Amino acid sequence: MRISFFVAVAVLYGMFQTARAVENIDAPGNSYQLPVTETAGANKPLSFDISSGYDSLYMFKGVNLEPNTGIYWVGLAPSWVITPNDSIQVPFWYATTVGKTIGGINQNYREFDVPVNYSHTVGNFSLGVGYHLFTYFNLDGVNPGGTGVQNELAFYSSYMIKTGAVSWVPSLSYYYELGTANGYSYGSVNPGSSFLSPQVTVNIPIHKDLITFNPSTQYNFSFGYTCNQEHQFIWGGNNWQLMAPLTWQINKTISITGYAAYSYQWQSLIGTAPGTLWGGGNINLSF
Repeated sequence: MRISFFVAVAVLYGMFQTARAVENIDAPGNSYQLPVTETAGANKPLSFDISSGYDSLYMFKGVNLEPNTGIYWVGLAPSWVITPNDSIQVPFWYATTVGKTIGGINQNYREFDVPVNYSHTVGNFSLGVGYHLFTYFNLDGVNPGGTGVQNELAFYSSYMIKTGAVSWVPSLSYYYELGTANGYSYGSVNPGSSFLSPQVTVNIPIHKDLITFNPSTQYNFSFGYTCNQEHQFIWGGNNWQLMAPLTWQINKTISITGYAAYSYQWQSLIGTAPGTLWGGGNINLSF
């Protein structure tokens, strides 16, 4: 999922970098679905994560962006450790729907994202800031030619709490949209809008840190960012979401994750049912 891919790289990479220094554990992967365990990229100035996965629906910020179809995606996330407390991550992400029709011609929706994130850790705190550039192809309602762009600023913070072998990570993510209005100059999201996402993630080792259960929950707020079926912008509570990923760390390089997720929304978000259940999986390689 795009949102977990970006948030985890920006916030949780820095958090787990701190954890490595304190407790010699490591999870530099591109998703909070990955376990907190040692991987091939540990303690390297430059590391890479390569991921590929499938999501049965494309859910982003509580909205079912492409109803009735899943997406395949690939990601490449290089990470530079500048100091023991500072790092930069660029998690490239490309996705295509399993099937999509636009204008009577069979064309899959496609997307290519280039985020740039910086994170800094202070003890168990992690702070981050990023710039996200999204490019959409074959997107309904965006002109000309179904191509759209979106660019936004992102701000992150998190704190890690350890209770025995279990890690609790409350975090806060805020996104500010820089793009132009829908249908004008290739813009796709309301300019000047923003989105706030408080979240709690728990890392639970199941078997020797090789199999981990990493549930998370979030309650999101839209400030003109999303819109309803009548194309009116949403101000206030947007949706509540729960994710339940299970990860198998095969070795220091390879991990496999499967997840189930549920989102409930009460704002008649465009293209989205009140309650939505979906799932997916991915494989991750760390170098």
